Amino acid sequence: MSSNANGASNRNRVALVGAGYIASYHLKAIRALGNADVVGVCDLSMARAENFAKANWIDGAFTDIGKMVQSTGADAVHVLTPPNAHLQPGVAVLEAGADLLMEKPMCTTSEDCKALEAAAKKTGRALGISHNFLFNDPYERFMADLSRGDFGELDLVEIVWNKELGQLKGGPFGAWMLADPRNILFEVAPHCFAHAVHIVGDPDDLEVHPTDLVTLPRGNNFYRRWDVLAYKGKTTVRIRMSFVPGYPEHYIHVRGLNGTAHIDFENSTYTKQQHTPYLLDIDRFANVTAGARDSVAQATNTLAGFVMSKAGLAKVGGPFETSIARAVDCFFDTRRGSIDFRLSADLGRRAVEFGERVAEKVEAPANVAPKKTDAKAPDKAATVLVIGGTGFIGKALVRKLVEAGHGVRVMSRNPSNLPADLAALGVDAVRGDFTDEAAIRDALDGIKRVYHLARGFGNTWEEYLEGDVEPTQRLAEICADHGVERFIYASSIAIYDAGRADQSIDEATQPVGSMIRSNPYARSKVENEKNLLEMHAKSGFPVVIVRPGVVLGSGGNPIHWGIASWPHETVCCLYGDGDNPLPIVLVDDCADAMVSTLEAPGIEGDSFNICGPGVVTANEYIDEIENRAGVRLKRVPVKSQQAFAGAMVKWAIKAMGGDKTALRPSYADWRGRTFASPFDCSKAEQELNWSPTSDKGEVIAKGIHEPVDEFFR
Repeated sequence: MSSNANGASNRNRVALVGAGYIASYHLKAIRALGNADVVGVCDLSMARAENFAKANWIDGAFTDIGKMVQSTGADAVHVLTPPNAHLQPGVAVLEAGADLLMEKPMCTTSEDCKALEAAAKKTGRALGISHNFLFNDPYERFMADLSRGDFGELDLVEIVWNKELGQLKGGPFGAWMLADPRNILFEVAPHCFAHAVHIVGDPDDLEVHPTDLVTLPRGNNFYRRWDVLAYKGKTTVRIRMSFVPGYPEHYIHVRGLNGTAHIDFENSTYTKQQHTPYLLDIDRFANVTAGARDSVAQATNTLAGFVMSKAGLAKVGGPFETSIARAVDCFFDTRRGSIDFRLSADLGRRAVEFGERVAEKVEAPANVAPKKTDAKAPDKAATVLVIGGTGFIGKALVRKLVEAGHGVRVMSRNPSNLPADLAALGVDAVRGDFTDEAAIRDALDGIKRVYHLARGFGNTWEEYLEGDVEPTQRLAEICADHGVERFIYASSIAIYDAGRADQSIDEATQPVGSMIRSNPYARSKVENEKNLLEMHAKSGFPVVIVRPGVVLGSGGNPIHWGIASWPHETVCCLYGDGDNPLPIVLVDDCADAMVSTLEAPGIEGDSFNICGPGVVTANEYIDEIENRAGVRLKRVPVKSQQAFAGAMVKWAIKAMGGDKTALRPSYADWRGRTFASPFDCSKAEQELNWSPTSDKGEVIAKGIHEPVDEFFR
């Protein structure tokens, strides 16, 4: 803590650089200190900084680090940017006069690490590197035993990180982490390298074996499996990293002269085995039962911590949150003196040097650089703007529009990363999103018709209101001022209670209030529809609303939450018994219907449900995944009453803890997910001259088999 001129203690004033997902964890950890205030957040995108600040009750949002430190008086700053953007913001923080806690890795080269150390020394500010797994409770217990000599001379240290890397399937494929197959050594691998350095020190020698080379959509290569053997004196360090789908594992196993230790980060347990005074068989029994007893006790404590956190009785909950909180707490405890070695620049730099030594052993494949997309110049001037055109439905829509002879403009946050299949179509790509009013105005040049497929995200209604409803209203007003001739808005069948077998769903079916209030996403769709239709009623705004059903097809994820809930990729909880026909529509059929709304006469102010005839049930869907992929999924039917009761318990715990994201569940919401109600889409078929695929075999082949092949193989 800082002190005033009279020596009185003041609260720490802390700021964040980078508003990505990890920022929320650091924010919670800082607030858990009890003597710190988060006074500002800085990001390259002012919109991201402002949204994060507003959602988390932070006063200041900035794009300039120096101005942020000066304006807020921050005495410490957490830099949470991607690894390749650590040096410059880190130096900027130090030179602005604040202490720096850098998210791992310290930098991506040892030279940059040394430059950061030099800046800290020059400015006299504290520098810490957050390798948070070094503060995991089971790991700390292991290190205490190791420091006492409980294991004797170490023979083997095995560090395993077997976790699927989601970006390999969903991108963004232009991310720095995927630009070179060795970059993963400075993104995920530093967790492992920091443990190796902390336990045994710098290796004397090492061997590296990367395998399972895959080529990603942009032409860049990636090794999905890595085996590193390092040697320190008589100790072997074996590091295994696998990024393929499978049961997640993250653990360290240590074998020493006097015993073994197993630190399981996924399950937050620590067990050790040492010989007892008993005979061999009794010795084994004693070790197994002691380990089981310890595991049960630790698992119980972990669960209790999670529940207490949700109930507001603990400031942080799960093991990952707790490890970050401990690292942050340690930084503020030791930054004015001798900083804890686990946070030190010395360990941070040595972990990066470990990565450099591994990278030196790997020859990058010849085509490591992302291939330049053979972008086709637009054949026609754009008259149709698609907002959300790089998504699953959006890409199919853009392709269908081009095939129909329309000039298309696509709005993308990063046009240079436009998917190759879109670039090859000759579309006009512009930068921006639907929340950027200036970008929208620029993108409307020459445009007569607009598709709005994008949506905001959030956990609360306030976040959806600010990030989806209000921007959609402004977008529509700008389009009206521009004289857009037709505005097609993509809503969703999620607005309906489709759980009553005695009720057919058509466009006249009204949403259920309790259900909408419990689901911010559905509520935002209803609110957007209402606002757009009010504009139509008052001023003739030419809006057309489409509500796609459960959309399937190539490019989609077969782990589809419209079919079932998926707590894990191999576990599906069916909505009800899973025997109701589902309102599935193939993505190309959905796109065909949306193209038809472009020119169909007299449909302004109308809405259309876009679903195919129900020919496949949830159970049949899961059967097809299993048969096609050769996997066995754990299938759990869940009655609506049971799902609702479980949701009520979760809500009660969150509400008791003051969780602002807690929304009272609706039974109609859970009942509606069973799709007991049939959908009547005759209006779309008649007025849009639309014929969705009704052949069951074709729906299965295109809607299930194709995405399964892409996803699993």
